[in-house]
Amino acid sequence: MICLKIVLRYPVSLNVIRRLTSGDVVHYIGKIVVVDKDTVDIIEKYERSEGIKLYDLTGEIVAVGRFKKNKFFFQEITEEILEKLFLMGVNGVILNKKLTFSVTKRFSRVLFELLEEMKGSRKMVYKTPDGKKLEELEVEGLTLRVIQDSSGKIYTKV
Repeated sequence: MICLKIVLRYPVSLNVIRRLTSGDVVHYIGKIVVVDKDTVDIIEKYERSEGIKLYDLTGEIVAVGRFKKNKFFFQEITEEILEKLFLMGVNGVILNKKLTFSVTKRFSRVLFELLEEMKGSRKMVYKTPDGKKLEELEVEGLTLRVIQDSSGKIYTKV
């Protein structure tokens, strides 16, 4: 298995996402949308009830979790949350552990594994009354690995 080292710059097209293969190491430059898992439901319900998007996630790379004192903490993610994100147009999701889901193949999207601490300049875009947030994080050369590609192939160490 040949693993390539690739530089991706925001915005990343779906065509580029679909060319990534399991095991590729990616250096990402640009925006990551950081969203609390409960906020995913809020965005979905708002669009369904109002007919417009609270925040357009089309083409975005997303991490599900929240920052506490400038340290990022991932939240547990389910197939249902991934499906909602992909239906909203998300191109890829960053995970903290090697989980695999059938939904990536169905939507031709990818899952990334974080290979270093996630940090950069943050901008809050949306906050619920109970403190749930949606933030944009600008990163420079964040190292990620494709752990499941758009064909559903899973990365395994050789």
